[in-house]
Amino acid sequence: MLNLLFALNLTFSPLSAPVPVAQEEDIEVESPDPAQVKAAVESLEQAFKKGKSPERIQALEEHGEVEDPEVVKLVTKGLKDKDPMVQVAAVEALRWQKGPNALEALQAALKKDKSIKKVDALHEAVIKAIGQHANPKSIDVLMDKALSSNPREVTIARIYALGHIRDKESVESLIGLMQKTGRNSKTKGVNQPLMKQFAVSLEVLTGEGFGEKENEWASWWRENKKSFEVSEAPAVPGPKVARFWKKYWSKDSAANQSEETKGKKKRREREEDSR
Repeated sequence: MLNLLFALNLTFSPLSAPVPVAQEEDIEVESPDPAQVKAAVESLEQAFKKGKSPERIQALEEHGEVEDPEVVKLVTKGLKDKDPMVQVAAVEALRWQKGPNALEALQAALKKDKSIKKVDALHEAVIKAIGQHANPKSIDVLMDKALSSNPREVTIARIYALGHIRDKESVESLIGLMQKTGRNSKTKGVNQPLMKQFAVSLEVLTGEGFGEKENEWASWWRENKKSFEVSEAPAVPGPKVARFWKKYWSKDSAANQSEETKGKKKRREREEDSR
């Protein structure tokens, strides 16, 4: 993914004035027109009753973000679809829904639906969607089986999702993951391979600027965790990180992720046809 590739090449600038980054709770959401809700419900019902994958994806993309409990209920059906592309479209719709039902559906899917973890891009998308809601109640869900072996992209999504949840427990969780993951008997003692990503989330949460110095982050947290409180507004130490963070949590990155998932599916289909 473009956003993930950007993260891997991310370098840190010297500490400078904090740059505020808008959170989704800052965005005012107007109640949808009843006619819009009716059209959304009808389109989604028709797509899931008689439509195939293209029709379902289109309905989810066009109507899945309408703020209404019945719409959320219908979108949630897409999480159980047999086609990963339909599932991703449903995840993205729930990602931008502001109501609690959408987040609960995403959390339940991550905890209970084993099929989600069989498709890396889908697994990553669900974690990112949960992080988008920035709800502290998601921390336990994100940390469930976090120490198990996971693909690199999935782990990165988890790191950034925790960084988007402005809570002291997010810092504690990130420090724990930083120290316990990414190593095995052969790499014991080496630096954390995803230290750049951990540093981004930790800097956004704390405002501290230790960059990729794992030991300094761990030492600082041991000395400060009892008194430290996460501020309401995120602040990062440099414009490069600020631009990345804003882009990662924007709808532009969602479009990139969707295109990446489509590309992976096409490659998989070509491989199957050639067998």
